[in-house]
This record gives sequence, C-alpha cells and structure tokens, in this order.
Amino acid sequence: MLRQQGFLWLFGHELRVLWRGSILVRTQKYVLLPALGVALIFQGIALALAWSIIKHPLPLAEMVLIADLNLFFFFLLMLSRAMTRAIDVLYARGDVDFLLASPIAPGRVLAVRMVGVAASVAAPWLLLGGALANALAWFGQPWALAVYPMLFGEALVAAALAFALVVALVGQFGPRIARRAGHALALVMGVFIFALGQAPRFMPAAALGRFWRALMPPPGAPGLASLFARGLLGHADALAASLAFSLLVFLLVWLGLGGQFAAGNMSAAAYRPAGAAQRQGGNFRGNASAVFMKNLRLLSRFPGLVSQTVYRALTLVPVLAILAGKLRLGGVWVVVPLLVFLTGQLALFFISVIVGSEDAPELADSAPVREARLRASAVSAAAYITLLLMALPVLGVLLRAPTLMPGLIAAMAGVLASNLVLGLRLPIPVTRAAFGKAQNGTLLGLILGVGVSSTWAVAAWLLVAPNPLAWLSHIRG
Repeated sequence: MLRQQGFLWLFGHELRVLWRGSILVRTQKYVLLPALGVALIFQGIALALAWSIIKHPLPLAEMVLIADLNLFFFFLLMLSRAMTRAIDVLYARGDVDFLLASPIAPGRVLAVRMVGVAASVAAPWLLLGGALANALAWFGQPWALAVYPMLFGEALVAAALAFALVVALVGQFGPRIARRAGHALALVMGVFIFALGQAPRFMPAAALGRFWRALMPPPGAPGLASLFARGLLGHADALAASLAFSLLVFLLVWLGLGGQFAAGNMSAAAYRPAGAAQRQGGNFRGNASAVFMKNLRLLSRFPGLVSQTVYRALTLVPVLAILAGKLRLGGVWVVVPLLVFLTGQLALFFISVIVGSEDAPELADSAPVREARLRASAVSAAAYITLLLMALPVLGVLLRAPTLMPGLIAAMAGVLASNLVLGLRLPIPVTRAAFGKAQNGTLLGLILGVGVSSTWAVAAWLLVAPNPLAWLSHIRG
C-alpha cells in the first residue's frame, strides 16, 4: 500500500494537494503563527469550559440530547462543505482524464478523493471538538476522546452523500446549481442555529420547556435512535456500531459511483452545459455607468451571493427586534455598533466578490477605460449594494432615535471606506462556481477585516453610548 500508485501513497499526495489549496498556505506565511496562537487560546478556553462541565454532571438522557444536537448540526454543516469540495476534486482540477489514462486503478483514485474530502471537512470540527475532548480527558474523562473517531465517521458519511448529490446535480443542472445547493444548505443550517439560540428571547419558558422535553430520550437512552449519541459519549458498543455504519455507507456510495468515474462520466470534459450561449453584440461603452453595471453583473453571478449575504446579515435580527421594541438590551443605542460592524463585513465581502469574480483582468486592462476608473467603479458597486442593504435599519434608527444618526453615519462612512480599500488590496477568500476557477483571497484580509470592523464598532459605541465606561465600575464593584 505504501508503494507508488498504492492507496496510502495516493492519499498522501491528495493531502498535499488539499494543503496547498488551503487558506493558510495561500496566505502569507506569517499568518501561521497567529493561527497557532489562536489554537492555543482555544485550548485554554476549552480547559476552563471542561472544568466547569465536570463540576456540573448531567443525567445520561440530557447528555444524549446534547450529543444528538451536535451530531445533527455537524453533519449538515459538513455536508454543505463537502459538496463544494466534491465539485473541486471531481471537476475543477481538470486532472481526472489524465489519471484515467494512467496505470492507477480508477476506483482507487475515487476512494482517495472521497477520503480526502472527508478529512478536509472534518478537520475544523475535529480541532474544535478535539480541544474540548482533550480538556475533558485531562480532567479524568477519557470517554470524551471518542469525538475523534465519531466526527471522522460522520465526515465519511457526509462526503459519500456529497459525492452522490454532486454527481446527480452537476449532470442534471450544472456546477452553479450544485454549489448553490451547498450554500443554501449552509444558510438554512446557520439560520436554524441562530434562531434556536434566540428562542429563549421570543418563546415563553413553558413552551420552550415542552419543546426540549419532547426531544428528550427515555432514561438510559436505549434503542437505535440514540446509537450515534451514545457512540459520541464513548460507549464502546455504540461507537463500534456507528463506525461500521459510516464505513458501510461510504463503501456503498463508492461502489455505486465507481463505474461512472472509470467511464470518464465524472470529469470536467464530460460536462456539457445545457443550451447554447447567446451572442452579444454592440460596442463597449467606456463610461462610468457601463463599468459600474459590469461590476453589478459580476456580483449577481456569484453563486453564493444571497446565502452568504443573509448569513452575514443575521445581526439584523436582534437589531430589528430592538428597533421594534420587542427586545431590550439597555437602549436603542446598542444597535449602532452592530450596524457599523455589519456594514464593514458586507462591504469587505462585496468588494472581494467583485475582485475575485473578474474572469479576464487582462481584458479589462486593454479596455478604453482608465485603471483608476476600474478601481473606483468596483468600490462604488460594492458601496452601493452595502448601503442599499443597510438603508432599512438606518431608517429605523432615524425614526426611533434620530439623535444617534450623526455618530452612526460617521462610523458607517469610516468602516465602509476602510474595508473597501482593504478589500481591493487583500480580498477575503471567495469560491467561484465554474470549473477550473481557483479560489482567490487571503486569510489575512479576513482577519484584518474583522479587526477593522470591530475597531469602528467600538468607536461608534464610544460615540453614542450614554456612559461607555460604566462597565469599569461593575468590575471594580
């Protein structure tokens, strides 16, 4: 297996390819050290959390319910990410035809890529869940280490289903629809998690209690319904059965897709988009409006535009609740830093999409338009969409608390300009839908964007809060 063309040799090569395409490697090398620092901070937080957990033990039924919820959330998030990864490894790389012409067994190549996708989608959750598991094991709870095999087994199932869905969707509708399906799944899951976290603010305590009691398993949590949760909690028989089920699903999908892969039906060359491209004529209008509309068209064609915009705009839910008087968190002024932070994140996202979606930058360079106008048009388009989305909550602030408007407008203008300039130089990572299109952007831009937006949000809070330093008196008290 370790020989050239063997499974382990191929898997090692696959991991190298995935690593080279990861955000950390495509970003400047000096980001690796802050990433290591963040990992150490997370492990420290996990130790504190584990210490609190072991001091308040829960009955088995409640532990099973918590485990079931986590497995459910992890699976859907893994599935959405695995769908994007499956498109990349099957179609976007464009190397399937070369591999099929090599002396390597096609089924072995497909198995390696499926396992590679499972490893890539499981990695972030293993890092997060593993930090807590390590901390619990440190405090004498070794059962928590079952999170490692359980999450990887769940990733195998997610990868297998993602490959099956992607092959069906791409063959029927094309890569854009397949990517949108993955983005939509992630959006629905994110909204559901957010709504579940906000439920205590909007639902009566009695109704919420009945909801959780209805989900609670019986004492002892017997039966197949709690099998995977008991596996996550370290029960040896349930863990073995869960891993066997994951491996069985993976093998069945691998065997089912092996024939299509070997026949070359799952390659970019085999894909043919439906319909014929329409011919377009006319002369290029080298004015500002034409370039501006071109950038708006680039935004509209981005496959994850709606889902990722809605996901980022979840902050508007508590903002609108506060402005409507349904939620009280100290005053209407609380919405100002939230709106400022959201403005910065939306601006950075939109400018990154425009920069990353440019298919032929050399063609734009040869157009009868000055380079400064091209940059200004990209900034104007991103600013236009951002301000259009922020118009409703800003109008709500104007109606509820007009005295907050000067500070809000000043901070929004500052965070908008800062993130648009940052996005031109360091766009955040965005994924393009077409085959053979590499992911653009850097993790450094993402980190700096959060920092810039947070700084302006704090500045807005200092401008509008009645007593911004009141928390110091509480600490001293």
